[in-house]
Amino acid sequence: MTTLLRFVFSILLAVCATSAAGQGAGPRAGKWEFILQPTYNDSKSFSGSNGSRAEIQGGWAFGLGIGYNFSNHLALGGELNWAQADYARTTAPGVGNPGNSFVRTGTIETSTLRINGTWNLLDSNFTPFATGGIGATWVDTNVPDGPAQCWVDPWWGTYCGTPTKSDTFFSYNVGAGLRWDVNRGFFLRGVYTRQWIDVGGAAGSPAFDQFRIEFGFKH
Repeated sequence: MTTLLRFVFSILLAVCATSAAGQGAGPRAGKWEFILQPTYNDSKSFSGSNGSRAEIQGGWAFGLGIGYNFSNHLALGGELNWAQADYARTTAPGVGNPGNSFVRTGTIETSTLRINGTWNLLDSNFTPFATGGIGATWVDTNVPDGPAQCWVDPWWGTYCGTPTKSDTFFSYNVGAGLRWDVNRGFFLRGVYTRQWIDVGGAAGSPAFDQFRIEFGFKH
């Protein structure tokens, strides 16, 4: 992913250099932004108690964002993103359990709603920036959390399913990147973000690395 990030930033730098002599884009100040956020979540492994462990594979995700520029430097906005990744978990026996550890695979689903503040370093069409924010992350491990339950729906009739282990946790993030305001209505950003999810317990607050190429529209 380091190679991919360098490639994206190199493309942005090259495009900016090519268009430097061209007409400048309008200012950001006072404009709303709507953002499409293809995101790559890097792989992650972390350990729990008694030798338990999880290995989460990297994969693509998607997000949507909206924000407002109070000036050419300062912006505040909100984001909603969704992700799904395959994982392998090692489940270890608890105290007094003579059994052996075992490995299971599955798919983990997450969605995050967060508020971010962004500071654009330069008052120009091309600028580095820093960002950070807080939010809530919903996690569904797809691990069974009880016996199958059935419901009766007036349209679909009877259907059954097994509840899974899921919860919502406090999360926070910091990041940095490069922004290019292509013209008065469109911009591109390359962003690296690290997000922490406060799951508690032995896992604590594992950190996840995210790489985004953003397509933004200003109004």
